[in-house]
This record gives sequence, C-alpha cells and structure tokens, in this order.
Amino acid sequence: MGDRQDQWPVKMRPIHEEILALSGSQHPKVLYIPTAADDLEERIKGFRRYYAGLGCEVDVLRLLDERPGPAEITSKIASADIIYVTGGNTHRMIATWKRYGVDMLLKQAYAQGTVMAGHSAGAICWFNYGCSDSFYKQKPFRVTALGIINGLLCPHYDSESVRQPALKKIMKRTNGMVAIALDEYAALEVVDGRYRFLTADPSAKTRRAKWKAGKYIVEELKPSKEFQDLKGLLQP
Repeated sequence: MGDRQDQWPVKMRPIHEEILALSGSQHPKVLYIPTAADDLEERIKGFRRYYAGLGCEVDVLRLLDERPGPAEITSKIASADIIYVTGGNTHRMIATWKRYGVDMLLKQAYAQGTVMAGHSAGAICWFNYGCSDSFYKQKPFRVTALGIINGLLCPHYDSESVRQPALKKIMKRTNGMVAIALDEYAALEVVDGRYRFLTADPSAKTRRAKWKAGKYIVEELKPSKEFQDLKGLLQP
C-alpha cells in the first residue's frame, strides 16, 4: 500500500478489513514487524490499538530494541495468520532481516499461505526491487527486496514529487521489468497468482511503468472488483 501511517486508521479501514478477510479467521493472529520504523514504540502502540479494535490478536517482532533468538523469531512468524510490515527505512530493514534470517522465514510463511501486508517499505519488501528514499529524501534509489513478486514497487507516487522522475531513471536501468506505482490510499492485492487494485480514496490511482523500445511508458490502471492474472500485469 501507499498510505500514510498517520492517516490510515481512518481512510484505509476498508483495505485493512480486506487484509483481515483474507486470513479466513474472525479473530486472526497478526504479527507486526516495525523494523523499518526503528521499532518505534509509538507506532507499535498505534498499530496494536487499531488492529486489536478490529478483533485481532496482535504480536510484535522487535529486532532493534530487542535481540530475539532464532526459536522466538521462528515461532512468531510461523504462528501468525497475517504479517504486517510498517513503513520506514527499507534498506536497513532488509539488511536487518537478513542478519536474523527473517527474510527466509517470511518467504516460507508466504509459501505456506500466511497473509502478507504492509505500507510503504512494507509494500516494497515483497517485490524484487523498490523505489526507496532510505538514505536521501530527495534522491530515491533502487533497493533490493525479498523477490516474492517479480517487479518493482514505487509507493507515494502522487504525494512525493521526487518519486516520478526517480522511478523513470530507476526503470531505465531495470531492464525487462515492470514497476507498479501506488498513490496514497491505493493498494495492490495479490491472491493465488491473481491481482486487483483497491483504493480508499476516489482520487487515488495506480500505474504501471516500464521502458520499451527506448520509450518510457506509464499506464494508468483502474481499480477493479475482479481479479486478473498477475503474470499479465508484470509482463514487460
């Protein structure tokens, strides 16, 4: 998702309710991973309060202010119905995950049917790459992520003016790949190799960007209730 953390409890509720519905449980176990936000307690409290209010059992995986052992990390990830990753510093998050083996555990959980969700860095992380501002707010760059979805994700496409020119440059050197660009309050939902776009605001848009035959092509994609083949979306 491309939403803003300080506003998502109000505007993004329909999308968060969809995340819960995907779990198939009335009271799902949700694991919140706040690595990208430096395990900030304010974020943790806000998420716990909001998702508990939706009827969830909430757990947190802290990797920076605590040093959990392999057994604890494995147990938390394996027992979750939903894993939600917050926004923040994507590059540092991925590096931290690799240090603890979290990257491989998340891939295993995904393969076993756990619902994976997140916004900003937490949306980028499921793709091969992302358009990230982990180091310099005015110079987004290509960050390597988990590679579960074969594409590049760009959040905040409409709200941060540096994102659009940065994405154009990034995609020029990312041959043979498609980028999905999300406005604020837009989300990509993927289920069993099929996808659809959801929005929590009528003005929010999603786009597909790529270079082809020496030209940069940006195509607007419409929200839909129907799912479509993901391979078609990501076809260069």
